[in-house]
Amino acid sequence: MKKTILFSLIATVLTGCTWTAATEVAPGQYAITSHASVFNSREELLGKINRKANKVYNGKPYRLEGDANANMLIATKTQFGDTPTTVLGLTAICEDTTE
Repeated sequence: MKKTILFSLIATVLTGCTWTAATEVAPGQYAITSHASVFNSREELLGKINRKANKVYNGKPYRLEGDANANMLIATKTQFGDTPTTVLGLTAICEDTTE
């Protein structure tokens, strides 16, 4: 039983939380940033950014700008010390001319 609890705790700490946020930086433009554990791939983060952009623009056409190949690994301060985290941020720009 103790091993099961310990394994569950370690698995939870290693997988960590994943979140994606959108902040309006100009009319029709959003800075979208996705944060995840080191076990998430670049493709997963890009997928999360695209889902957030689709939600922000309600299915209207948009394009992503920025360096999708940027270095993603950072150290995040936690109660356990520095924790490696992956972060990817891009700017979504609405291509709908009626907005």
